Amino acid sequence: MLIVLLSLVLVCVSSKSLPPEIQKCRKFDPKLGECLAEKVGDALHKFKQGNKELGIVPLEPLVVPKLEFGNSGGGSVAIKHEYENLKLFGISTFTSYDSEANFSDANCYWRFKSHAEVVRMEADYKMSGQLLLFPINGHGKCNTTLYECEAVYDTKCEKYAKKNQKHIRVTDFILKIKPKRIVFDYENLIDGNEQLSNEVLKTVNENSEQVYADVGPVFDEAIARIEKEIVNQVFSRVPEDELFLP
Repeated sequence: MLIVLLSLVLVCVSSKSLPPEIQKCRKFDPKLGECLAEKVGDALHKFKQGNKELGIVPLEPLVVPKLEFGNSGGGSVAIKHEYENLKLFGISTFTSYDSEANFSDANCYWRFKSHAEVVRMEADYKMSGQLLLFPINGHGKCNTTLYECEAVYDTKCEKYAKKNQKHIRVTDFILKIKPKRIVFDYENLIDGNEQLSNEVLKTVNENSEQVYADVGPVFDEAIARIEKEIVNQVFSRVPEDELFLP
């Protein structure tokens, strides 16, 4: 689900820093999108345990210390979410396809799709608000599993000068995640009432598509912000000339 764009950095970063088996793409290759899609899975697999020398955090699991978001729209879910010690499993299993890229000065973008069979999130959570027909005020351990997960990325970028060198910066980052099946496992949804918590959880899973339709877009935005920040941090350190083959 997450950090697929980070693999662009892993594929493109200077060959002096990467192991020789990691290959870069040519910036003006007519099939640049296909090249990036081909290299993404390989890079994710090779760096799933991270790389201290390159400053790459482990991807299996990907650890997010804290994540907060809320949705207050007109749907069946209006909840404030707080997650700590969040771990995402399955990042390195994503494969990319339908990839189209252009990193010219006038038109800088990368659009692609990716797929993973199973992506799982576990965390410590706090949640308050309205979920379907139930008032929620819960906290504890949670586990959400997405099956046959499809992600669509649409990113735009710009160029800027830093220390007399040109760098790339992602300006727009749109992510849409659509799983075919979702299983929620949240303990203590109704604080202190285990029986009612179990009944609420059962109802939530019976209506998981409806729940995810309300929560998913807000989750997508939160994850997109994290990915955009990570990618731009790396791009700020690596000049454009070092990102691609000549």
